[in-house]
Amino acid sequence: MTKKILRIIKPDPLKLVLFFICLLLPSWALAYQVVSKTVSEETVTRGAVLQTVRMTTNEGPLNVYILKADLSDPYLKVDTIVGADGTLAKNQTVTAMAGRAGAVAAVNGDFFQMKESGRPIGLLYQGGRLIESPALRSDMYGFAVTKDKLPILEVFQFSGQVTAGNGKSFPLSGINKPGYLVMSDASSDVDSLLLYNSLWGPVSRGRLAGLTGVVEAVVKNGVVQQVLTDQPGVPIPPDGYVLRGHGQAARFILENLPAGSKVSYTYSVMPQGDKLFAAVGGQALLVEEGRLPAYFTQNIAGKHARTAAGVSKDGKTLYLVAVEKQSASDGTVVSRGMTQEELAEFLISIGVWRAVNLDGGGSTTLAARHLGDFNVSLINRPQGKSQRSVPNAIGIFSTAPPGKLKGLAISGPSVLIAGTKGEFTAKGYDQYYNPVRIEPEKVSWSAAPAAGKFEGSVFLPERGGTVTVQAALGSATGAAAVRVIGPEMLAGLVVSPSSISVEPGQSVELSVQVKTKEGETFALKSEDVRWAVDGTAGVIANGKFTAAAGPASGKIEVSFQGLSASVPVSVRLPSVELQAEPGKDSEAVLDGRVRVRFPAGSANYPVKIQLSNAGIPVDLPEGFVPVEAITVTPEEGQKAVLNAPWRLSWNYSTAAVNARPAVLLWDPVQNKWREQPAKVEGEGQARIISAAVWGFGKLVLVDDRRPPAVFKDTEGHWAASAISNLAGRGVINGFPDGTFGPAQTVTRAQFVAMLAAALQWATPESMPAFKDAVPAWAMPAVAAAVARGVISGYPDGTFAPDARITRSEMAVMICRALALEGAGGSLQYRDSAAIPDFARDAVARASAAGLLQGSEGYFRPWDGATRAEAAVVISRVLALWLERGS
Repeated sequence: MTKKILRIIKPDPLKLVLFFICLLLPSWALAYQVVSKTVSEETVTRGAVLQTVRMTTNEGPLNVYILKADLSDPYLKVDTIVGADGTLAKNQTVTAMAGRAGAVAAVNGDFFQMKESGRPIGLLYQGGRLIESPALRSDMYGFAVTKDKLPILEVFQFSGQVTAGNGKSFPLSGINKPGYLVMSDASSDVDSLLLYNSLWGPVSRGRLAGLTGVVEAVVKNGVVQQVLTDQPGVPIPPDGYVLRGHGQAARFILENLPAGSKVSYTYSVMPQGDKLFAAVGGQALLVEEGRLPAYFTQNIAGKHARTAAGVSKDGKTLYLVAVEKQSASDGTVVSRGMTQEELAEFLISIGVWRAVNLDGGGSTTLAARHLGDFNVSLINRPQGKSQRSVPNAIGIFSTAPPGKLKGLAISGPSVLIAGTKGEFTAKGYDQYYNPVRIEPEKVSWSAAPAAGKFEGSVFLPERGGTVTVQAALGSATGAAAVRVIGPEMLAGLVVSPSSISVEPGQSVELSVQVKTKEGETFALKSEDVRWAVDGTAGVIANGKFTAAAGPASGKIEVSFQGLSASVPVSVRLPSVELQAEPGKDSEAVLDGRVRVRFPAGSANYPVKIQLSNAGIPVDLPEGFVPVEAITVTPEEGQKAVLNAPWRLSWNYSTAAVNARPAVLLWDPVQNKWREQPAKVEGEGQARIISAAVWGFGKLVLVDDRRPPAVFKDTEGHWAASAISNLAGRGVINGFPDGTFGPAQTVTRAQFVAMLAAALQWATPESMPAFKDAVPAWAMPAVAAAVARGVISGYPDGTFAPDARITRSEMAVMICRALALEGAGGSLQYRDSAAIPDFARDAVARASAAGLLQGSEGYFRPWDGATRAEAAVVISRVLALWLERGS
């Protein structure tokens, strides 16, 4: 008998108009663009295969899993799996339901009430028995299979009637229904008569919050046992049911169903309700006659994990599809998910003729049995952290009789590196592709060509190439292709961590990856590589390094297949202390590599400072590679207030820092890492970075491997180097369009903000009270400058933040910021007479220090400074400030 997809045609003028409008729209307008795609397929059982589709799109990876079932196969059955015990009382994960029911595959089904009861909203049939009636809505489609395996994807309808012993009757609105909204957006419980039997669960719904006048009649063997009003739920008789009414339905019960009276009911489900074998509710129709429908009756917007059920044009192939949405712990997209439109387009692309949308998001789950396995496995990664318990699932079952061993399914690595080991397993299956138990130790293993050897079921590849791993047990065989990467294709080793700084006796686990010349990366086991410790730093065994009992240094040597790598090791004492005194310099050295100095006057009262080694942070901004970390903090219970920055000198090697060294301090107030002003000294491999630090906490020496800051309008500019350097340090910024605007003038507020950022001024607790408004972005810097006596405003009490800063004002500010003292000598500028009195000494001192220069003999005291000029001046100020050590 030729099967067809049963559907009900309902002409709708609005749908026809919208359909023709849709024809004018390009179908690809809503979709992602596929860059590459791979499709793999494995047999689940006779008549069912699992396809895995992995796509690279312009919006990231996208994974889709397709279970294809041949409905014409006599040994394949489709049925619904219900809850944890076959009722609606308790939900269960799809893998647990499939395992309990003996399904070879399953996918989640209907949408459900997550808050009230966990019960599904749509219809539910199992094994030809009605579990729950369809919702009284015209926009929710369902999926069903008849007893002769004819698929139906349609809006299912319900009608029923309850008849009292006195002959009076009332419409029955549903069987085992939770609360939901009908098409009028009213609650399905209002003015409705509903029936609940033991498939609902052990207890009836009872009274509901916000709804009074609910009447329940307990019926056993067709006779009313008791009638309750606004009472908690009561036990449902196993040989009866509970009628639940509200409004007119409640009056019908009270007036016509007294205790001891008889009652009966009838119902029908359309279409084909008397022929349905399995069914679950769904949502919108996704595909209609191989095309997008004119419109979706419902649409859940956004990219989500999604589930759908579809059928082929001839009705013989069932498609159960799960779209994955998942991200790694670091936020990297593993699979982007799909919109509802994209899901429909995808279904059409694989040959689906008609399809319905099922519950998605965290509910999307596909379980299937791998060939040779006795139990199902989770195929997709759920959108949440774990599988969600759901009320029902569509199950695929094999009804084939036990068969004889036909073949072996091989599991093991698909890629191996020559010099490593790969362990393989074999599982048996019969002529129906159902599992057969075998004795693994009797399986014989071989590889062709002979590019390695087997030790039991462990393969040791010796050279590169493609190898076919073969398993045999009697007449049953199996094979799997394995790509072996030879030594000639290896590029280098990557060891993590790349450097080790520990306290005596501490242990660190190391991991090794090998990179190929094609850019692939593979993890190596500790037993695959050779380990050695050069020096007295400690010992290593099975990839675990244990530090020596005292301070020491050395390196760990790692080698594999002619490649080698080394990890520098330093075993250091945990901490040292220093006593910071207001009246004198105080300093301490940690492990001979980190020197901390508190200049006289930097602390306003005596305080103990703890200097300790610290763990390498993992939350650094992109492009910063950590080398070492320390903490510098006041002793617990003490507080330190800084009048000036303390000095940090950090010894390092260019072997560890080969780009730009920098020192970052964690700012807990702004919740970010802040680069500290620093300079580098030394030649050869041994270098010292000296920083001026405002604050306490964790500091990290980093290798700044970010590309230099480049702006569209500074290439070849005389100030390009200073601009790029300050931008890299976060002192200055460009504009959103990628330009810097070197010729633009600088305001007073902007220049003060540059000074504060360069010299890392801390924000004082009190803000200055100028008569004019200072922008919020500049107020912390202005307040810090006022507190340090760098600025005071104009005599009229204003600051004029938006006024351009003159070169005279700039000279005064930088002299105060650096506390430049002494006479600067006579002014030799041609326009010296034009320099205002308040700035004459400052201009002389700034000029003598090389911070400000004239042009063609003129100082131009009343000219404004450009952003390029300001960047150069700030760079000179920073260099002098670090050089003077204050």
